[in-house]
Amino acid sequence: MTMKDKVQQAVGGARSKLGQATGNRRLESSGRMQRRRAQVAEVAHDLRDRFREAQVRRRSPRPGDPS
Repeated sequence: MTMKDKVQQAVGGARSKLGQATGNRRLESSGRMQRRRAQVAEVAHDLRDRFREAQVRRRSPRPGDPS
């Protein structure tokens, strides 16, 4: 999860709400897309980080294992 993803989610949510309030469907739609895109990017970053952590754990020797 990066701060950039969180900021993009907040900006997208704000644009969506502003579009709803003003009746601007294009702004509302683009805000929803921006928020969703940031959510997908956040999940992708989280998965990448978990995968890397699993690789590190797999490579490091366990206590008591003969090497």
